[in-house]
Amino acid sequence: MVTIDWDRSVSTENYALVLIGDRIACFESTGTNQTWRSTSISGDQWVSLSSHSGYTPGSVLNQLSERCNLKSQLAQMHITLVYELAAAQYLADVSRVFSELQCQRWEVLRYESLAERVTLSGGDQPRPHDVVWLAEHLLPALALPAMVEDALFRAAHKVDVSSGLPDVHLLQLYLPLLFQNFWSSVSPQDLAFMSGSLEIPDVESPFPEPSREAVAVLRRSFLGLPSEKRQSVLRFAHDLTYHLKVRDQMSDLLGGV
Repeated sequence: MVTIDWDRSVSTENYALVLIGDRIACFESTGTNQTWRSTSISGDQWVSLSSHSGYTPGSVLNQLSERCNLKSQLAQMHITLVYELAAAQYLADVSRVFSELQCQRWEVLRYESLAERVTLSGGDQPRPHDVVWLAEHLLPALALPAMVEDALFRAAHKVDVSSGLPDVHLLQLYLPLLFQNFWSSVSPQDLAFMSGSLEIPDVESPFPEPSREAVAVLRRSFLGLPSEKRQSVLRFAHDLTYHLKVRDQMSDLLGGV
């Protein structure tokens, strides 16, 4: 097992993990005013999530639970996971680990949407790889008043659409069209996390496979979507790292996925 050397003992119940590219950093709040500081992982501010490193977001959560050394694991902790769209592939095991560690107070947020809340001085640029900038500017935006947050969420949603991230309802409808037995490999929770949605799709279990006639109807519906929406679903499908089998009727759209 990879060992994380946390830099000091637990003094708070609020933690944030920030996923940027293939790296992860951990932060903890210090006090009721949502002041954040970086907490080291193996003596480093950032840890690689590459395949040879042995780290995943889930393993970091597990070792955070071991550090807290509570019978209730992470049940008393508030965990925020902030992830860049380019790091969405690492979220597949997060929902499972949250459940295993009894964590009931958690949220998963897109970095891009959260960065929209940060007011920058003239000429300044976001610095996602700078832990000081993340602690002093990005993470305090988590504590914005609800009214302001709601308005910014609506603006962020528009940004997500324009950047090509599909609506979770589109994915819920058309990914099972593109792939056989889709819900046997991808959970509704994972799909919500990867699409940046706070709404988990309501999916019947076991999910019945559509007939060839239903696939044909859905294919016509899919091809009738505006090009931007159709391409956003296909891009999302191409980026999935699960072992999925493309339906024969859809292979011309997804090629060799």
